[in-house]
Amino acid sequence: MKENKNLTSRFILFLLMLMSLVMIYLLLKQYGLIDLITDTETFKSYVNGMGLWGIILIISLMSFAILFKLLPSAAIALVSGAVYGHTWGTIYIIIGAWIGAIIAFSITRILGKDAIFRLSGRRVYINEEHSQSWLMWGLFISRLIPIIPYDLMSYAMGLTPLKLWRFSMATLIGVIPTSFLLAHIGGELVLTDITGIFNGMIITILLLIIPVIILLIVIIRNRKFIHRIFLNLFKEFHV
Repeated sequence: MKENKNLTSRFILFLLMLMSLVMIYLLLKQYGLIDLITDTETFKSYVNGMGLWGIILIISLMSFAILFKLLPSAAIALVSGAVYGHTWGTIYIIIGAWIGAIIAFSITRILGKDAIFRLSGRRVYINEEHSQSWLMWGLFISRLIPIIPYDLMSYAMGLTPLKLWRFSMATLIGVIPTSFLLAHIGGELVLTDITGIFNGMIITILLLIIPVIILLIVIIRNRKFIHRIFLNLFKEFHV
């Protein structure tokens, strides 16, 4: 009885948090901030005129963009690079993306399994210890590949046994290349430096290709072990 009551409380909290994210997005839209973000030049001028608050705004918006997919994180990152340059623009992007990822991970870690149980009547049991390293490396590689949804991976990892410190480390290190790339492109667009933009495109191609090559090498060299991990990682659903 007590367990069911606790389960219901967590599920209600999950719904309240989801509603809060929607409400924040609607408020941002109501006050025109969503449209402002999509207008790069206007948003850049707006952030530039805010001083220290501009940094807080960039970090906050980047964090929320990870939690709520409808907010364009790439546009925020480009403006961060355009206003604050390659180095500091990258740092602010990393901080925002890292905070957003930690929050997303924590939401599903605390509430996700219970919410899935309430919605489906089934619970997922995942093998605990031997999957830690592979989950961490898998997350790290996914952070290096821009086509893999950053936010979705953050939420999904909360449903695995991956420890928070491993998640934090893999995310923090893995997000650096993409953050630098976006800040670099944003900075070069401001300078209208064609050579810089071209270099940025080369970096983009490398960021897309190198992680894939690394992943293929790892899979080929460890294909038998990976196959065994996948067989044992997710146990059968239990009602």
